[in-house]
Formats: sequence, C-alpha cells, structure tokens
Amino acid sequence: MAILVACALGLLLVGGLFLLRLEWRRYKADRSPAPPPDPEEAALDRWNAGVVMLVAGLSIVGAVMAFWASGKFSSASDLSQQAVQEVTQYQTVKAEQDGYVDFGARLSEDYQEHTAAESNLYSEAAAAWAAGETTEAAALEADARVEGAQERALVTGFVCYWPSYRGAGGSVVYDVPALRASEVELPCVQPGQDPSALRTLGNAQADALAQTAANNRAEAQQIVLGGAFLIAAVFFLTLSYLGWRHRRARSLASGVVAMAVALGISIVAALA
Repeated sequence: MAILVACALGLLLVGGLFLLRLEWRRYKADRSPAPPPDPEEAALDRWNAGVVMLVAGLSIVGAVMAFWASGKFSSASDLSQQAVQEVTQYQTVKAEQDGYVDFGARLSEDYQEHTAAESNLYSEAAAAWAAGETTEAAALEADARVEGAQERALVTGFVCYWPSYRGAGGSVVYDVPALRASEVELPCVQPGQDPSALRTLGNAQADALAQTAANNRAEAQQIVLGGAFLIAAVFFLTLSYLGWRHRRARSLASGVVAMAVALGISIVAALA
C-alpha cells in the first residue's frame, strides 16, 4: 500500500511539474491578463486536459490513502483492545493464583496445629509407655489419633498449592515465595484459561502492544495529514483550471508544492 501510494504520487508530481513548466513558458511569452478559456477552447487545450487528468489521479490516490489510514486506525484499535484483554486475563489469573497461595498459607497454620499436637501426644504416649503408665499412654495415643484425623480432614482443603514438607515435631513448611514463583510455570488455572498467561502476558506484553498501537495511530495521522495536502493540491489545481490565464501558474505552483509535501509525508509514513 505504501509503495503504491508513493509511486503514484511521484508520477503525479512529475506530471504536475511538466504542466507547471508548460504554463510558465506560456506565461513568459504572454503575461497580459486574460479570462479563462471557454469550454470549447478548454476541451482542445492540452494543458487543461492535463490538469483534469491530474485532478482525477489525485482523487484516486486520496481515496487509497483514506483506505490506508483507515486500516492503520483499525489495527491500532485492535491492538489496544488486545492489550486491555491480555492485561485483564493476566490480572485475573494472577489474582486467583495469589489467592490460592494465601489461602494455603492460612490453612497450613491450622494444619500445623494438629500435626504438632499429634507429634507431641505420640511423644508423651511413648514416654508413658516407657514409664509403665499404660492407661495414660493409651489415652494419649487416642488423642493423637483424633488430631491425626483432623489433620487428614484439613489436608484435603489445600487447593493447588500444598505444604513443601513436614519437619521435626510436626512442623509444617509452607514456602510462600517458592510457591509464588511456581505460579508462572505451573499455575492452577480454571477450564478455558490459558496456563501460560502468567509467562507470556503481563505488563511487558501489554506495553509492547500499546506501543505498536501508538505507532500505527501516529502513522495513520501522518497519512491523514498527507491526504489533507492532496485535497489542497486538488483545490489549487481546480483554481488554476478555472482562474484567469495570467494567474494559472501561481495556483498550479501551489498545487505542485502541496503534492510534494503529500509525497514526503507518505514516504515518512511508509518508512515508519
């Protein structure tokens, strides 16, 4: 698209320069004021025919540039929407995983109360057995089994993230930093969620999409600006076609300058 517009504008600019050269020669030969030619005379004038063709070509290129700018604006809008969707998806998955880890940390405290109590009761029961206090030892073991049952009931409450290991004396190690780090590679996602969301999405990806969208939007604005200069060129060419003969060169020169500016803007937009 960019190459097509640039080449077409280049050809039209060459045509405009050629017509300006013809009109400048005529102006130098005859600078006397003269009204615009009548329709019959204009239809036979090569210069007038060239201006009409030039205006038609600029109109076509202007339509192509409008389509080009529309595509850029649409692309920028899609990228911005994608960035918002990906950030939302990332934040949703991140909040869920952090919630699972935090819930597990709170649950592990209750879980540790029972594991520590079970371990202590079994230790006390062993000492009672050693001391020959069989009745007390049996009661302590029964209490320890109750703590064990409560412990097994609690362990089923862990969602996705479990304690790392059990230490001496019934202590429970729940490594929150390590579990948060594991969220990236092994998240516990819901059906339909992307398991790689925390790895591939996030602020960096959203910033890259937003930057690309901003670049496309800026390029589209440049194209629109180039189209505005094309409209100005058409205006000046029409003015030279309808105006008095001794003023045609001035209007045509303004139109050629506007075409050159539009060409330059299009090249800059294409290179961007």
